[in-house]
Amino acid sequence: MPNPTPIRLAFVGCGNCLRISFGPVLPFVNGLEVVAAVDPSNEALVHARDVYGIPRGYPSLTECLKHETVDAVLIAAPVYDHRDLAITCAEHHLHVLMEKPMARTPAECTEMISAHQQAGTILMIAFMKRFNRSMLHVAGLLEENAIGRVMGIRHNWDWGGNEQASFDSHWRGRVETWGGQWQDHGAHSVDLARWWAGPVKSVMATFDITEPYFEVENEYNVICTHVSGAKSVHMSTKLFHKENEERYLIFGETGTIALKHASGVWQYTTPYEAYLHRYGRTRENIKPPFSQNWLEEGKQFGQYKVELNHFVECIREGKQPRTDGRSGKAVMEVICAAYRSAYERREIDLPADPDFDYESFFRSVEPRIPPRYKNQ
Repeated sequence: MPNPTPIRLAFVGCGNCLRISFGPVLPFVNGLEVVAAVDPSNEALVHARDVYGIPRGYPSLTECLKHETVDAVLIAAPVYDHRDLAITCAEHHLHVLMEKPMARTPAECTEMISAHQQAGTILMIAFMKRFNRSMLHVAGLLEENAIGRVMGIRHNWDWGGNEQASFDSHWRGRVETWGGQWQDHGAHSVDLARWWAGPVKSVMATFDITEPYFEVENEYNVICTHVSGAKSVHMSTKLFHKENEERYLIFGETGTIALKHASGVWQYTTPYEAYLHRYGRTRENIKPPFSQNWLEEGKQFGQYKVELNHFVECIREGKQPRTDGRSGKAVMEVICAAYRSAYERREIDLPADPDFDYESFFRSVEPRIPPRYKNQ
């Protein structure tokens, strides 16, 4: 049987998501041809061409669609542009792989979902951890009832050794995002917690700003109560003073699963540590094997490669993605309820009241900047 015509993709937003996430695995994705890059920065377009071989570049999606025939768009632009870009794609009957967070609010998510339902196109959210080999292994263990009912989850995503502030004028730290570290990285941990423990019922949260230039939170402490009764605790700090660390503990009736990754190592295929503990007496190593060959590991198991393969498969077969628009909206309902919880200093039930002034909330957060940053 001849190979089908490749899915022609435009890559919108050629910053870190291209450079350290998707770019390295693009040559290994079957049935996908990246025909154009879109970014307002000419330097980013040159990098996309010279390093990843994307042949043509455009300053906007509108300009790209005037000259290119594409089937799908990967959107890795600032979150405040997600809604408009997704709707533009739906109007042109283009499938979308949207970087997380899906949007700034559940209302924006609803508009995006509706537009793609009307267009009959795929809207997939890029929760790449759902395609990570170790996370899939954990999901399999939970399905096999390896630790009984999930009673709780603890997630720490900590960043250490930061002698310089993370951002200066970068969009990620600005108030128009309506969210910072919790919106960006917390979206992953909420998605995993929902996958492992089911839907969230209520949220309590506190946030901090501990670096200069941030107009939104860079630290969070959030407790989610799930419909099942399980509690998931999500924490992140920039004051870790150790190597970066991403750690998960899943507490079950008959065992605890413990995973440790390194924050910022986006192409990993196995965790640093993976154990199944029982009753404080036994510890089983559940870490998947690693060949020591990063290239071969990435070709076979790379989470971004597996994610893109799934996107192509959904387009070809017309099936719903594992991480569809409804998944993205459900995560944003939790994210936004947490901001309201911190503002109102109380537990918030889901779904939360959609009328909330995010910019006023972030302006009410009093920064706690350590002395080491005073001269920056």
